[in-house]
Amino acid sequence: MSLEFIGIIAAAISLGALMLATNRGIRRELSELRANDEGLRKEIKSSSDQLRAEIRAEIGALREETKTDIGNLREEMQAGFKELHLRISNLAGRVSKVEGIIEGLFRGGRNQRPEKSREGAA
Repeated sequence: MSLEFIGIIAAAISLGALMLATNRGIRRELSELRANDEGLRKEIKSSSDQLRAEIRAEIGALREETKTDIGNLREEMQAGFKELHLRISNLAGRVSKVEGIIEGLFRGGRNQRPEKSREGAA
């Protein structure tokens, strides 16, 4: 065998050993990445579950607060409408009194007969 051929075989064996070591290292890193990936997935799932629970709790609290606010607003509006109705009723009574007084002042003019038309009297 020639020296070149022996050199090529030695280089091929060296490259093969290097490739085997690199391949094993890559496989080891891949298994570590998979383990990290599973851990991250569990952590993300746990965080998303907690976030969902918090959001549901907040939405529930907002719904209750909104119901309470709407109830309070209805009560305030009903009280306001009652007060407005009382004021309008009071005002209507006052206007009726004023109308009666005004009608009493001009009663004589209302009961007079209208003038007869004078047709053909020229």
